[in-house]
Amino acid sequence: MFKTLFAKLTLALVLIFSLLTVLTLSITFISTNLYQQEVMQRLNSEVASHIVKESNILQNERINYANLRKLFHNLMILNPSLEIYLLDHEGEILAYSAPAWKVVRFSVDIDPIIKSLTTNPLIPIKGEDPRNFTDTKVFSVASVPLKDEPDGYLYVIIGGEQYASIAERIKDSYILSSSSIAIGIGLFIIFIFGLILFSNLTKRLKSLARIVSQFENNPQANPTFPSYKKQGDEIDQLTAAFQAMASKIHLQLDELQTTDHLRREMVANVSHDLRTPLATLQGYIETLLIKESDLSSTQRQDYLRIAIKHCDRLNKLVAELFELAKLDASEAQPNPENFNIAELIEDIIQKFSLRAQEKNIQFKKQYDSIDLFVYADISLIERAIENLLENALRFTDKNGLICVSLINTEGQVTINIQDNGMGIPEAELPFIFDRFYQLDKNRQCESNHSGLGLAIVKRIIDLHKTAIQVSSIPGKETTFSFRLLSQQ
Repeated sequence: MFKTLFAKLTLALVLIFSLLTVLTLSITFISTNLYQQEVMQRLNSEVASHIVKESNILQNERINYANLRKLFHNLMILNPSLEIYLLDHEGEILAYSAPAWKVVRFSVDIDPIIKSLTTNPLIPIKGEDPRNFTDTKVFSVASVPLKDEPDGYLYVIIGGEQYASIAERIKDSYILSSSSIAIGIGLFIIFIFGLILFSNLTKRLKSLARIVSQFENNPQANPTFPSYKKQGDEIDQLTAAFQAMASKIHLQLDELQTTDHLRREMVANVSHDLRTPLATLQGYIETLLIKESDLSSTQRQDYLRIAIKHCDRLNKLVAELFELAKLDASEAQPNPENFNIAELIEDIIQKFSLRAQEKNIQFKKQYDSIDLFVYADISLIERAIENLLENALRFTDKNGLICVSLINTEGQVTINIQDNGMGIPEAELPFIFDRFYQLDKNRQCESNHSGLGLAIVKRIIDLHKTAIQVSSIPGKETTFSFRLLSQQ
């Protein structure tokens, strides 16, 4: 019944307003009663003093009980709400105006009396009612000087038994009833307003809950979120947080789909790249076994040379796959250090000098300075530059030129590797860093090219929090460039 937030808030509001109504009416009745008692005590605070001064109850500082009884009789006729008692200094009742059968106490507590006789007492002050064992009432009191005895007290109960019965009837009066009804109506209106406010607040939560439920059933859906303020209340903040989470989940799902697609493609490509050299290798070895006696020494050497070539290709492919897997691992992090990038490039060029001479390809070097230090992982950067130079050698024709330049900019060093080879068509540029991507789409065994080199380069550059860029003019040139931080 109370499963929804709105129902729970409504129940809480009903309980709060019920308690508030009871508390308001109780405070109203109690404060009204106390106010009436305060007014009565203030107005009648001097009644006892006037009675003592103006009456003839004392003769020669002794009590005249005949005059006292006459006084009691007259006051009961004039003001039946007053109840008069004569007390000694300890609070014992010596005489009273009420019928004897109505008085149930023979003494009253003297402390409230002494308190009321102090200067500026805090009223209302209630004293014990001789007609009731449990009730207390406001009173007026005055000292009565007695000869050869401690002073007594004239103790006047204001609003006695008759007044109490009238007060009970006043509780059912029109004014109090009207006031109670007005308070109830006011609280009811506030309650209705609270329900409308809660409905408006929970409306946004209901909308968000519906979107969350839809997203749970279909995470790939693109839900329409209600409008919200960026610096709004908690509901707006919750909406913004869920929208950000949904966007991140969508992005992760897209990445998972892309990764899965790449995984399937990689498996297919790896299978192809492994199958071709394995099949060739198996074919030549089987030929050697079957026709060993029919083959000349030169033919056997050729077959073994081709088999070794395909073994090398397999070893390289497996090594690159392991290298790429290691770079893709979440724990793979570069270990940067300061090193001279110009010296590193010189060492790498030396490694490729023999292959360059075979194709009569020249290396051209353009450095802003030979003392350019960068802050990076030297082994990873060495691997990236090697792959780029190997790629340039592969696609540069004989008698070609490869230019390596270092440009020192503010806080960074730009490395450019340019060749004047076959170039890359513009439509192919977005895909050249994909794994197993090959421009010529030719995977013949003579290629000895796995299509993982540029993918490794991109991963290395990504680990250094920078980016690699490529520009190409088909049939003319291709340039790869990336930046590294200068010396720290």
